Amino acid sequence: MTDEFDIGPVKGTELLWEQVYNYLKERLVQGHFPPGHKLPAESALAKSLNVSRVSLREALQRLELEGYIERKRGVGTFVIDRNPAHVEAGIEKLISMSSVIRSRGHEPGTKETAIFAESATDDIAARLGIRLGDPVTVIDRVRTIDGKPIFVDSNRFPSAYFPATTPAESIGESLFSFVENKLGLNISHSVARLMPALVDDLLAEKLEVPPGTLLIKLDQVHYLQDNAPIWHSILQYRQSEFSWYIVRTR
Repeated sequence: MTDEFDIGPVKGTELLWEQVYNYLKERLVQGHFPPGHKLPAESALAKSLNVSRVSLREALQRLELEGYIERKRGVGTFVIDRNPAHVEAGIEKLISMSSVIRSRGHEPGTKETAIFAESATDDIAARLGIRLGDPVTVIDRVRTIDGKPIFVDSNRFPSAYFPATTPAESIGESLFSFVENKLGLNISHSVARLMPALVDDLLAEKLEVPPGTLLIKLDQVHYLQDNAPIWHSILQYRQSEFSWYIVRTR
């Protein structure tokens, strides 16, 4: 591993941003910068590469889309672990799971989807800002990565926004995209909680693991721009193959 500023000017016949992209990607693939490593600030990196910040940003954007780095506004740019046997993602960014999986070089999928109606319990009513007993639409899914079941998600919406008669096949691969693009609900932010969980007999069958296997449980509520809660979801991941990380600063 070399020092973080061991970077020289780029050379080549491609467009300048492509030269920067290829140069940085090669060094990332070769392990010059380990997972979690913070890259130099854009100004210092652009100076080392002898390129403009515009060209650098285009290259960094592509590297981020491909899952090599993650840029955190006001914090910096960090190298992501691209271990093919494990998917890791930063929890700060609100993005669809399908996008996260694809950016890490894997293919997302859905093994099964169930959509049905139920009445809001005290807990769900409080989370969604509705009344006890109000109709709620539930979307339960088993999600896969490269065809392997890795996590399950259970989602609840007020039925006024998401009818329980919605055909499962109309949702597509990304529920997040369906909510925003088809239902026209622009998610502004979410409040999430991470906690440990254990696989019960039902989940053991769905995730193809023994009962008692450790899970990571992500419990979150999504909000619209006016702070109205619109979507409650619980995602439970196989801890051995998916994890979240958080960059903490002072």
